[in-house]
Amino acid sequence: MERAAMFLAELAPQARGVFQYLLRNPGRWIHCTELVDKALGGPNESDPARRLAGVLSGMSKGHSNSERRLPFYWWEAPEGSAGATYAVRPSVAAVFLAAQLDAA
Repeated sequence: MERAAMFLAELAPQARGVFQYLLRNPGRWIHCTELVDKALGGPNESDPARRLAGVLSGMSKGHSNSERRLPFYWWEAPEGSAGATYAVRPSVAAVFLAAQLDAA
């Protein structure tokens, strides 16, 4: 839980918004266009996958300092499609949500 709190404390603001959206939807596969629309307030630009990748780079400090792997999974788009899909396991979401409550 301590490493989860450290990870959360060091997230860039937009990265925090994306991660919060994933935490509120544990176990659900979420396409990058939905994350851009809902977590980043859209509009979906010409390349939402690139925009989201840039935002997720705002997790690098928390990722390295917490000595954790990234707390979500991602899958590349099938051939002929664009944009990745992301998800956080329910058990991982529970740890991060508890860390947030503990910090409040």
